[in-house]
Amino acid sequence: MRLLAVVKNPAGIARYLAAAGELTEVPGRSPPRAPPYWKSQILRRQALGAQGEGGDDRTDHEAA
Repeated sequence: MRLLAVVKNPAGIARYLAAAGELTEVPGRSPPRAPPYWKSQILRRQALGAQGEGGDDRTDHEAA
């Protein structure tokens, strides 16, 4: 790679980006991601049914 030019003027940068077909405006933020699958209590209850209720996520052999 070689340095071709140093552009410091914001108007010059916008003009160059527009000529190159690139965005000249900063894109908006993307929406936040969902929690990991098993962190969602609703999805965990749907997958496990009545077995997943009770607050203790350990299985019978782990509780003993």
